[in-house]
Amino acid sequence: MSEVTLPTRRNVVRTAAWTVPVVAASVGAPAFAASCGMTSLTWRLDWSNDNTVDAFTTSYPTPTTTSGIQTGVATITGPVGTLPIQVTFSSKMVGTMQRDGDNLRVSTVLSPAANNVGGLNQGAGLNISHQSPIPTGRANRQEVSISFDRAVTGLSFTITDIDRQNGDWNDRVELTGSRTYSGPNINGDGTNGTPPSNTNNAWRPDDQGNQNNNSGAGNLTVTYSGTIAASSPIVMSFWNNSGNGNQRIFLSDFTFTAAGC
Repeated sequence: MSEVTLPTRRNVVRTAAWTVPVVAASVGAPAFAASCGMTSLTWRLDWSNDNTVDAFTTSYPTPTTTSGIQTGVATITGPVGTLPIQVTFSSKMVGTMQRDGDNLRVSTVLSPAANNVGGLNQGAGLNISHQSPIPTGRANRQEVSISFDRAVTGLSFTITDIDRQNGDWNDRVELTGSRTYSGPNINGDGTNGTPPSNTNNAWRPDDQGNQNNNSGAGNLTVTYSGTIAASSPIVMSFWNNSGNGNQRIFLSDFTFTAAGC
């Protein structure tokens, strides 16, 4: 993204703290409510609440920070007769890495075209962002734990804007758990190897270079085909192989299957 003609990653994203009121589950559907624990639905954590894909709404108040841990809780409200699902994002900084001010915030941008993270036509995404100057190496990283308040199956989402800029940043991303992934311009398998050698093979960009926030060139789609137990987090690590200015990646909407209550 050109710093001359287009907003850069340093100014296209501003802190956003918006909340869509959570609609309480109705008691007007007793037949469904009686069996909701046995009925699986496909849920969507919709950062933009644009209702272009489904009718689910997401409430995401301003994240809080306690004892150095930053936490944001997204509440997804589903159809009448279901109970909302909560998805918790918890950020821990390792080494000397510092969060940028919009970390764990929903992106809003100056350019409408850029409010389309990864070119996915889903609108905004969740910022995972680091403050300038970025310390280099895995010893300086952010770990984001993601957990659900009930068991979910088939979780899928896209990590966008995994890219590099010579002399500035070179993204590295890891993700725990048993998952498949697809990213034609991304190398690695998203792991830190096997102890004790821990030969790192984090996801990293190939030679496509710096990309616009709305480009799909830095996308990596992840799918957990199995079940993730309630309150059992998956952990994403984000760091840079080289650093200078501030840097970010984004998380797209989440889709998964879960019981109605």
